[in-house]
Amino acid sequence: MKSFSSMQIELNEAKFKLPRGEKELKRDATKVGSSKVEIIYTDNKGKVNVYIDGNLFSEKPYKDLKSAEKEMKQIKSIMSSSDMQEVKLEDIINEINS
Repeated sequence: MKSFSSMQIELNEAKFKLPRGEKELKRDATKVGSSKVEIIYTDNKGKVNVYIDGNLFSEKPYKDLKSAEKEMKQIKSIMSSSDMQEVKLEDIINEINS
């Protein structure tokens, strides 16, 4: 019998389908307010894309996983320190990309 946590991981992986040609490198999660945000790092022809809850985080890919993780660490601290109850995640991503 599978544990609850292993079933939860399988269901979360099944929710997000990678775009064609991309390979998953790493999966991370952080708690923002009362909800959990999933961060997925993917490899796309040598460049790294970051998806937050299934949404592409940045229009420009990162040169490597280390630089993507460094920026996401800063973004996670901003999201966890601010009150995310009133702000939607899509609004934050759109503001960063503009």
